[in-house]
Amino acid sequence: MKILCWNCRGAGNPATARELKQLLTANVPDIVFLCETKIHSNGFHRIRTICRMEGCLAVGSEGKSGGLALLWKEGVNVSVQNYSKFHIDSLVSMDDGEKFRFTGFYGQTDPSLRQQSWDMLRRVKSMVNEGWIVGGDFNAILNNSEKERGRRKPRTLMDDFCDVLEELSLTDVKTPNGWFTWTNNREGTKLVKERLDRFVISDEFMEKMSFLTSQIVRQSKSDHEAILLDMYGSNPKDKRVDHRAWFRYDICWAQEQEAKDIITRAWSSENCNVLEKMELIRDKLGPWQYQRFRRMKDKIKGLEKEISKLMDGPTNEGSLSLLKCARSKLGHLYDVEEKYWALRARSKWLKEGDRNTHFFHIRASGRRKKNSIKRLKDAHDVLRMCHDILKGNKSAECINETLI
Repeated sequence: MKILCWNCRGAGNPATARELKQLLTANVPDIVFLCETKIHSNGFHRIRTICRMEGCLAVGSEGKSGGLALLWKEGVNVSVQNYSKFHIDSLVSMDDGEKFRFTGFYGQTDPSLRQQSWDMLRRVKSMVNEGWIVGGDFNAILNNSEKERGRRKPRTLMDDFCDVLEELSLTDVKTPNGWFTWTNNREGTKLVKERLDRFVISDEFMEKMSFLTSQIVRQSKSDHEAILLDMYGSNPKDKRVDHRAWFRYDICWAQEQEAKDIITRAWSSENCNVLEKMELIRDKLGPWQYQRFRRMKDKIKGLEKEISKLMDGPTNEGSLSLLKCARSKLGHLYDVEEKYWALRARSKWLKEGDRNTHFFHIRASGRRKKNSIKRLKDAHDVLRMCHDILKGNKSAECINETLI
């Protein structure tokens, strides 16, 4: 189960909507919480369709500010419990029947109203009987290490935040791949960075989910980074052969001059029959196709690391310019990648039918599903997490041999 939260600063912007789709494709979250969508609730159907999410509850913006949305994938059992213009609270049922609460949260931007945000969390807590996860833009920091430059936050505001987490038995989840999640995008010494976006989890639920991880997801359209919570984060996976490395006809070759040149040279080879020429084309185009895909992925990862260094590293006069440049390049690569896969997919859609047909629905649903073993049932019909074995809490003999 994965949850992604992002202060997108305007989901109605086509470029931001495309970026959101890319983030979902790359990270495959089951539940998504967005804040500052800046669009009316009735207009969110288009965003849900673009993101290929099954369920959605949107809280409309007030003018050009605010707006929340909770989206979830097909097959994810989410029941919205209550909501306001600052939160959406939901009950989530997992595959084994266990339930937990997820509250998407957007803290008051006005410090004088911050106490209202904490009071709202207290009210939600009074209705929670399950494990509890709260994620989003808190618009608050716990201590001065979560801010670089700018005016110091009043100690009382930070203490109030710490106090409410302690009162509600919520633990802050750290992100190992970065620290700051927001920047004010100002030049030179006026550039300020803060850690405003986070997940906090009830203590008892944190003990259950011992392999849980959280990370910052770099993006290019907002001054806030996205954050991702993976409840099975440390589950080791078998190494898979990337299906995109397989050799098969790719409609994109018709758009690539380099591919045309490879085919022309191979087909012009002398003393080769047709089958040998086909084999030669396969030997040349297969690695070229894989390397092209890998180069694109390597560039994206490189830019994400560069953004992380700029966000968490020391600030100087050129930091903002470098940050904007890196985000612009990252956005461009996301667009290139999206167009590349859209072109490949389009050939199949044209053959099988319109994108609104049953074929497309099955195709889209199938891509979102991944085969993995999360839990096993032992001889006493008790579901055990695979992590229990890996961590040493349970032996392999405890698990029903027929399932292994």
